[in-house]
Amino acid sequence: MMPTYYLVPENMEGERGLSGIDSVQQLPQISIDDPAIISLRAENGMTKEEIDGRVVKFLRRSLKAGVAPFYRVIVDTPIGRDGINGWSL
Repeated sequence: MMPTYYLVPENMEGERGLSGIDSVQQLPQISIDDPAIISLRAENGMTKEEIDGRVVKFLRRSLKAGVAPFYRVIVDTPIGRDGINGWSL
């Protein structure tokens, strides 16, 4: 089951899940080359420069927990050998 996702408004208004953080840089990262982010870019007609540093909200569904939101900050780092945090394929 694929989670629902969308861009958080730049002013982050109405996002209670982000109220306890000082900076979006505290959030886990997601690559600008991730298929979900590529899809968001196409839907919103955005360039890599425009979407870099924005926050995306995912809504993960679970039979036990219901719906759980989680957030990622978009970074201009490719997925792969020297990608996010040294993770490799």
